[in-house]
Amino acid sequence: MDNALYVGLQHQRVLATQLDIVANNLANASTSGFKAEISRFAEAEVDPAGDNNRPRNVLFVRDVGLVRNLDQGAVLRTENPLDLAIEGDGFFTVQGPAGRLYTRDGGFALDPNGALVTKDGLPVLDSGGAPIVIPQDGGPVGIGADGTVTAGEVQVGQIGITQFERPEFLLKTGGNRYEANGETATAAAGFRLVQGALEGSNVNPVVEITRLIEISRAYESAARFQNNADDLRGRAIDRLGRPPSNA
Repeated sequence: MDNALYVGLQHQRVLATQLDIVANNLANASTSGFKAEISRFAEAEVDPAGDNNRPRNVLFVRDVGLVRNLDQGAVLRTENPLDLAIEGDGFFTVQGPAGRLYTRDGGFALDPNGALVTKDGLPVLDSGGAPIVIPQDGGPVGIGADGTVTAGEVQVGQIGITQFERPEFLLKTGGNRYEANGETATAAAGFRLVQGALEGSNVNPVVEITRLIEISRAYESAARFQNNADDLRGRAIDRLGRPPSNA
């Protein structure tokens, strides 16, 4: 397999990865609390190809992960008293099937027992790691800027907001949630909760569509490069395979 094929395939693979990430960003442009991502690459440590001419080494890149944009999304009013937006750093803590999970999506509801849960039924945890149960006959639900939850005049809990020193290393698990992935969770400080609102996605659709067009054009260019290399290879084989003409 010659270097042209190596280079063309590697280029297309990298572009396909970037295309998947941009498409996922666009698909979540209206997902509450979603954080935009970009791919990150580094030079491969082992050179799989070379050339006797210059450059002697044909260099490639490898995937090393994603870079997550953790900038604050816009706070959008919904007037639903169980919708919450975090202003500042931190994540809501919910109880997943196999442990604690973290999210910026504050679209919550009450289950039949009065527990505060996510849209798909996972319990939202308080500052002590316990579910928050709101009496159904306790009066209007109020949630303060510090996460204090009241039913009428009675305080029933405080929503736990967790922060990480390196939130970019959290592991996505689906459902717009993350695992700690070995990072240490601590109680957040300096945040503010807004009741009756949700944090919007921080995806910029105009930027993502521009990137989508650029990647698509680059992929088409890489495909043409492959076709030209194949055509050149075929013509070389055809010419070399012809018997020498008699003078």
